[in-house]
Amino acid sequence: MAMQDRLARDSMIGDRKRLLFYGLTAIITFALMEALLAMLAWTSPKVNQLLAPPWTTVSDDRVGYRPGPGVPGHDARGWRNPTAYRKADVVALGDSQTYGENVAAAEIWPRRLEAMISHPVYAMAYGGYGPVHSLLLWSEATELSPRVVIEAFYSGNDLYDAFNIVYNRGQLPELKSAEARTRKEVEDAEKIEPISQRVDRLFRMGRAASTAGQDDPGASSPSTGLRAFLAAHSRIFGLLRRARFELQRNDVPPALADMAWEDAKAFALQNPACCEIFTSGEFKTILTSDYRLSALNLKDPRIAEGLRLCLEAIKRMNELASAKDIKLVVLLIPTKELVLREQWKSPSRNFVLLVENEERMWRIAKDYLGQRGIAYVDALDALRKQLGDRRQPYPVTQDGHPNRYGHLAIALALAPVIQKLTEAHRGE
Repeated sequence: MAMQDRLARDSMIGDRKRLLFYGLTAIITFALMEALLAMLAWTSPKVNQLLAPPWTTVSDDRVGYRPGPGVPGHDARGWRNPTAYRKADVVALGDSQTYGENVAAAEIWPRRLEAMISHPVYAMAYGGYGPVHSLLLWSEATELSPRVVIEAFYSGNDLYDAFNIVYNRGQLPELKSAEARTRKEVEDAEKIEPISQRVDRLFRMGRAASTAGQDDPGASSPSTGLRAFLAAHSRIFGLLRRARFELQRNDVPPALADMAWEDAKAFALQNPACCEIFTSGEFKTILTSDYRLSALNLKDPRIAEGLRLCLEAIKRMNELASAKDIKLVVLLIPTKELVLREQWKSPSRNFVLLVENEERMWRIAKDYLGQRGIAYVDALDALRKQLGDRRQPYPVTQDGHPNRYGHLAIALALAPVIQKLTEAHRGE
């Protein structure tokens, strides 16, 4: 009996020693990997950029926030350009659809356009921006003496962003509607449920599986606690984050793309209130019709007011541009849902409502621009052409941002128009 007890104790001690050994080995391995990655990041700006957290922003009195100067992949002013140009023939203003969420810096449409037209194109865009933000940034943009300014107008959330910055953040209060009826409708709707609460709630649901679909990186903070500490300081965490980011791209090897698709489907099935699984032949992705509808429902007086604010901001930018002999071109960027509309044979009710509202919104916008002689380029056909070429212009996840093919399509749509305008200025 005593012998058995001693053997049992020896076995327990052996198990504890093995666990201690494995634990120490794991800690040492982790520390060595951290040290190696930290050394690589210190010696290589490229590695540092790959491992850096994506949400580093600084506050801005005008637009609320902007990318911090010197953040990896950004220039000395904080914008996503290879360098802080002193002069640029073209300046591109917009949100994350222009910034290039989850797309390599060399593949965002401003860089693609720059290569196509052989003229410097300077990007001043970030998530959560819109035409009102662009109006606030106008003086900074024109310091580069551009011949052309492109205002990227995105239907997915620019109407909400315009309402939010004017009515909730108090910027450019003179843009508020002068009509008492409109103001009363807006106030009543806000009393029932502030629109920011609804949009933020749906936005968080859509981001629960990943940060890939981030529309507003300055308005949302990274995680708190241990996750926040690791995200900010651990290079291994950064490596895993980068690996996940790469998996979410659509132009990955089939086996990896299949993994991303399976994860996306699983998330959609767990969150049917905000996600819809879309498949049509070789095309597949997750749609977020309810989230998009909350920011595009023109029956909501706040969204209708947001559209008016966007168009008014564009009109004022056009007046400022004309005064300095600058040509303003408005780039119309549709939602992923509208691009895929003809591919979905049995759409959901929310999808149909979203598309109806978006198509109406674009009709209003085009009529407004046309009546005032403001040039615009509609990216819809170019994005749909990618589908015809058997290339999906969006990731398979719930991310609504265009991938590298989507950015290429946008640049191709813009190139002939911008080329002609820049050459016309050169001739003058």
